[in-house]
Amino acid sequence: MFIVFKGLSSIGGVGGGAIAKPLIMAFFGINFKVAVAISSFAITVATLTKFITSFSERNPDKLSTISIDYQVVNVMMPLTLVGAFIGAYVYVVLPDLILQILLTILLLLLTI
Repeated sequence: MFIVFKGLSSIGGVGGGAIAKPLIMAFFGINFKVAVAISSFAITVATLTKFITSFSERNPDKLSTISIDYQVVNVMMPLTLVGAFIGAYVYVVLPDLILQILLTILLLLLTI
């Protein structure tokens, strides 16, 4: 069930973390922090797979260029790494309940 939902969310372009964590917690009875780790690993595998499969794809508008815009990657990756370090620190410091509340608030804000 988890693999089906994760695959469908990846195909749809959504990382699937918001879908994966509650599914892991509900179906497997795993606590929140372990569910976050499993979900993060699944997202990493899906992202790496997508990168490998699209590495040689060409841009449909400009066939002479590849579809990955490395200028955008150069801007986004440092910010992504900073966010990952901050998130890892918050993940270790805060208890499960606070993390669940913060994640719920974040997801509600993202749906608006």
